[in-house]
Amino acid sequence: MTVRVPFAALTLALCLATHVAADDKKNETDLKSMVGNWTVEKAELGGRDSTAVFKTLKFEIRAGGKYTVELGEKDEGAFTVNASKSPKEMDIVSDQGPNKGKTIEAIYKLDGDALTVCYNLDPKKPARPEKFESPANSKTFLVTYKRAKK
Repeated sequence: MTVRVPFAALTLALCLATHVAADDKKNETDLKSMVGNWTVEKAELGGRDSTAVFKTLKFEIRAGGKYTVELGEKDEGAFTVNASKSPKEMDIVSDQGPNKGKTIEAIYKLDGDALTVCYNLDPKKPARPEKFESPANSKTFLVTYKRAKK
């Protein structure tokens, strides 16, 4: 028995596969570009400048979307990115530390040696931020990291 696949369906399947491969390539490129040690350049939490509080934060991104953050306590885990979205999306899952077992939704932009991430830290209102802003009285953390010099 011969099965005939309509040409339009075959073309659509090939286009989708190509699109998915391009998205995977964008994600992989961003993840590789993030590898390194980062310092806080500017931070806002709930609409307030919190840069001084986070200046001693140590942040390392390793290959494969692994991270370590130290600010008093150590938090480690993994994250995934979706570079095809606008703004680009990030999902962070902590394996150990104060956020163990939590998933934090964020958006990010990467511009050379600057990485800006806007995190939703409100477990009662899990929703990804839509803009790079930290509204007053919110649990939205907006931070710009700068790649640490070697």
